[in-house]
Amino acid sequence: MLRAFLISGFLLALPGGLLPLWGYYVHPEFGTAGNYFLALGAGMAGSMALARKLVGWLRADRLLTTGCFAAFVALLMLTIAAPPAQIWYQTLCCFVTGVAAGLINVAVLESIGPAWEADPAGVTLRGGIYFGAGSVAASLLMAQCFGSETIGDTNAMRLLAFSSLLPLAAAIAFRRLPLAARGAVPARTDEAAVRDRRTVLAILFGVLLVVQFANEWSIAGWLPVYLIDRLGMSPTGALMLLAVYWMALTAGRIGASVLVKVMPHGRLLGISAFCALFGGVALTFSDTRGGALIGILLMGAGFSAIVPLASERIATRFTSYHSGYFSGLFGFTMSGGIFAAFVLGHLAGWAGLRVVPIATMVGSCAVFGLILVIRLGRKVSGN
Repeated sequence: MLRAFLISGFLLALPGGLLPLWGYYVHPEFGTAGNYFLALGAGMAGSMALARKLVGWLRADRLLTTGCFAAFVALLMLTIAAPPAQIWYQTLCCFVTGVAAGLINVAVLESIGPAWEADPAGVTLRGGIYFGAGSVAASLLMAQCFGSETIGDTNAMRLLAFSSLLPLAAAIAFRRLPLAARGAVPARTDEAAVRDRRTVLAILFGVLLVVQFANEWSIAGWLPVYLIDRLGMSPTGALMLLAVYWMALTAGRIGASVLVKVMPHGRLLGISAFCALFGGVALTFSDTRGGALIGILLMGAGFSAIVPLASERIATRFTSYHSGYFSGLFGFTMSGGIFAAFVLGHLAGWAGLRVVPIATMVGSCAVFGLILVIRLGRKVSGN
């Protein structure tokens, strides 16, 4: 089931590549471009809220099949979304893409309960790897869409149409998964688990995830347009660097999951914060591609350690896995991160695209402070 995160990562990473494909490096209407992220986040949040109400009687395999088929439809819609398509249609495509990703996320989170209780760290890591791999694939696909460096080239239509076959095949495969119907949700709840989820530390953990995802998705959404505008890079080259960012983020998260077990956490946090901040400075002020590449790698490496560090600190606060809570938390934090890309689009229309790396530097400082507060709270509470 975790392999379905491959499709979710692919879908949610698409807008970062679609902005150059739709010509927003030629016509810098960044506020309009930011609205696509709002549609994506709204579609995901809405579908996850609806899906959580359906899982009491709808089998997870059927929910996952529906999500994959919605992804197939979204990708087919995107094949004709390049200019001269209307803005309302492009916005609708982003909304349907978010709906598909949300359905897939809920279906996966609904079915991994036993595996998570047995190995929460391993499940989280494998899910992150699949999600990151899907995001890398989306960036590489978007790079190949610029076969002749023209907006809306027919090469993009062919590649997007071909990529739609992946979720269609997945829908057929997941339909045959031997998953039992869950049935109605038991009325009894674990009072200790409910109290755990309402503690100040758990709330701070949710806030930290929102800020961290905002950092990650702000770069993921606006990096190609920023590189084209700032350094005059080609769309293909900018999208290849977006793929490098996703690779650094995914590989760094794998490395961080190992380092948290052998390195003092305070030192690792300090290194991560330094990497993220220095990467933001390099990306903001560099006038060369080499400097931008170094900044991207440092930001990916710095961001990658935050979630493993925070998860390790807060994991003991959750005594059991509750799919509704975790899917709600995941939907809220991911939608919040994507919403940040929407806000930055409107800010960029007023102050320029440099607000993107500057905002991530501020966000990195906020994450650093939140982790310190969580560490202090655990020491005070004795947990």
